[in-house]
Amino acid sequence: MKYMDILAKIGACVFSTVDEEGHADARYANVGVANEQGVFFMTAPTTHFYEELEANPSVAVTGMIKEDGIEVIRLTGKVRAIGKEHLESILKDNAFVKDVYPDEGERSKVQAFQIYEGTGSYQHLQKHIKETFSFGK
Repeated sequence: MKYMDILAKIGACVFSTVDEEGHADARYANVGVANEQGVFFMTAPTTHFYEELEANPSVAVTGMIKEDGIEVIRLTGKVRAIGKEHLESILKDNAFVKDVYPDEGERSKVQAFQIYEGTGSYQHLQKHIKETFSFGK
């Protein structure tokens, strides 16, 4: 799916969640893998991000890249924790991992997540293209 390819190329995207009190929160996180099965990413159980995903398994993601003009991907979806056995595929080619989790012991504590179902939009700002897409289900 071309939209997931673009998202994977962007890498670091803004992930937005809602905390237990209903307050919005946003942070950059790296897209480990994006394909027809969804978007895969990780975070440590000690983060607010992790707590918010556990309390409310919904997320909004946006990213922008400038290669052939400016392209923007936005998506919202349902999130689930997936087994640690999936971490290796997420970490394998991830350039950010060693910077964020330089110690292998730290990397072994992170949790992998999957946005398994959702909808999104794609925009190419110069070409005035707007498209929508869905994944999962």
